[in-house]
Amino acid sequence: MNAKKKIKSLMGRAADACGLLSRDLSAKMVIVTFHRVNDRMDPDGITCNSTTFEAFCRYFRDHFTVLPLSEQIAGVRSGRKMGGTLSITFDDGYRDNAEVAAPILNRLGLPATFFVVTGFIGTEYTPPWDAHLAHQPGWMNWEQVRALRAQGFEIGVHTDQHIDLGTADPDSIRTDLARCRAKVQQELGAPPRWFAYPFGRRNNIRPASLELVREAGFECCLSSCGGVNAPLADPFQLNRINVGGWFTTPHQLAFEILLRRA
Repeated sequence: MNAKKKIKSLMGRAADACGLLSRDLSAKMVIVTFHRVNDRMDPDGITCNSTTFEAFCRYFRDHFTVLPLSEQIAGVRSGRKMGGTLSITFDDGYRDNAEVAAPILNRLGLPATFFVVTGFIGTEYTPPWDAHLAHQPGWMNWEQVRALRAQGFEIGVHTDQHIDLGTADPDSIRTDLARCRAKVQQELGAPPRWFAYPFGRRNNIRPASLELVREAGFECCLSSCGGVNAPLADPFQLNRINVGGWFTTPHQLAFEILLRRA
């Protein structure tokens, strides 16, 4: 752990010990996202190992009311303040989500939502951001996705081809959204309700693109640009914090949450 992360971790621990953290969290709705939980890869921006992942999950369980994303969405839609709640999400659909992360979540009794890139599921496609890897982590197949849902986890979508909604033209976006919804309908028997846009930064989705997501029939739209949410957040303007390898300890993450304004 570098010095800066170590200091933030110590500050987070101190804020926890004095009660400042619990008071602050009560006014924030938090959504975290992971991508890979893999013990055969070095930690990076989208990868953590199973020990680290379990440590974060235990911290979430002890410091938040951990809810399925659908309950957070239903809460804000009904006007119920969702401060102090947290939902766990995953992006892309890596195979280790089913093989490593899900068993840990089940053991701890925690819900999660898995946003899959429907065009990647069941393929051997190598995305550009993984091209440098000597051994590809691989994608889930549809049987694994169905198994996740059967275990009580929620399945959302992350487009069909991981397109950038900040630059793609409207017709391409409509086609992609229709395709990913049709695939989930075919494989799971119901259309997807939850959407997380690829890349996750604010410039990766335009207002016009967001309207296309709404028109396609989704109930929410999630970014991954590092923010927290107000207790009565707009379901189509939801921020998430990407954990991955950026945060080495739960207390470091807690300190970052403390600094963020809802």
